[in-house]
Amino acid sequence: MWCNFIASIIGKLLGSAARVFGWGGGTAVPGLVAQKLSPNYLNDLLESLSEECVLISGTNGKTTSTSIVAKILTANGMNVIQNRSGSNLSRGLLSELLQVTDWRGRLSAGRCSAGVFEVDEAVLPSLLARSRPTVILLTNLFRDQLDRYGELDMLSRRWRDAIARSDRGVILVANADDPAVVYAAGKCPGKTFFFGMEGRTSTGPDEWADATLCPACAVPLVYDGILYSHLGHYRCDACGFERPTPLVTARNLQPNGLSHTSFDVEANGLQWPAVLPLPGTYNVYNALAAIAASMAMGVSGDTATSVLAGFAPVFGRGEQVSLGTSNVTMLLIKNPAGANEVIRSLAGLPGSQDYLILLNDNVADGEDVSWIWDVDFGKLRSKSLVVGGRRREDMALRLKYAGLKPAGGISIEADFHKAMKWALESGSGQVYVLATYTAMLEFRSWLGADHEIREFWR
Repeated sequence: MWCNFIASIIGKLLGSAARVFGWGGGTAVPGLVAQKLSPNYLNDLLESLSEECVLISGTNGKTTSTSIVAKILTANGMNVIQNRSGSNLSRGLLSELLQVTDWRGRLSAGRCSAGVFEVDEAVLPSLLARSRPTVILLTNLFRDQLDRYGELDMLSRRWRDAIARSDRGVILVANADDPAVVYAAGKCPGKTFFFGMEGRTSTGPDEWADATLCPACAVPLVYDGILYSHLGHYRCDACGFERPTPLVTARNLQPNGLSHTSFDVEANGLQWPAVLPLPGTYNVYNALAAIAASMAMGVSGDTATSVLAGFAPVFGRGEQVSLGTSNVTMLLIKNPAGANEVIRSLAGLPGSQDYLILLNDNVADGEDVSWIWDVDFGKLRSKSLVVGGRRREDMALRLKYAGLKPAGGISIEADFHKAMKWALESGSGQVYVLATYTAMLEFRSWLGADHEIREFWR
């Protein structure tokens, strides 16, 4: 216990110093150092949570789903801690928990009874090997950062092996519409709680879909309908692998531009109307995943769906900021599946728009940016268009081949700050910022320097 005590004291001091001196909010360094001093400290803290410990993983949507689950459990009377900054490696989780430990290095009584943590896809197997969460939520698996994760079928098999060795008391909540996720859930020793969606939009995957082969026997899947990418209603006629029947279902999706999406949630023969102040089928999946996880923990459907109406977008995921005469909407793009869904929502807007597109290739973004060629940028209707970021020339070339021809041409801005300044001085008063992860952080940091906007970790 002495090593936990020392790790806690040093970690807390580092976290305080980071926040005082503006070192990114202390989202990773305190946990990194504490983990070096006491390798089992994170597991000790997770096991000391008196109520729920929820681990949420997947390629897209885990930050939004984590935030919704935390709000639902809070509304249900729990004291919840979450890694709201999105720092989802083990050190990020430990940094968050250090903020609610006492002088002995233990969780402070009354400050935290439940933990809801998003977990990096590659980290989940190792974390499951050392911890015993009460709930595991799997949102989806898409091709992302191939230089770091590898192909998604390999990641699905790693998940499957780790889940097979998990505690029998765990509740696994998984996306029935994603064959890669269903395969990973196949050997769970505990209860499995599937969620899924009705309202199919087409009968076959689009050309950029990531997982169209059966994960069990590699024969092409047969689809009765697609929601987006490879998510839909599928079966394998060769080995019998098929979409399981979900216990929680979303139906009757009614989009309303970028402002909100209405839908119905159905479970156990009951139905609840829900309004999510976010656009797109992909965000309905995020909300449905959170609702399913909450219901698996005993929260009523009424409580779970009522929380959605007051939900505010997490940083960069549909977040809107009014700055003088300009309104800026920030939309994170980081892989083909997510970017195509963002563009699908934007394509439904009337008229033409002003866009600032920022592409970085830092480690947190993925150093391989070839994924932009699997995004249908040609659906955008641009009135004016500026590109920036470390790989701005690559993005400009991609947009040229996508056929985008705004009146003023595609402007390439080498100075990141000038590109961001343009976003606030565009003539229309409405700008859409599409950015990769670190570019989004830079954009928000720049906004925060001169305008009242909350830090990303709050």
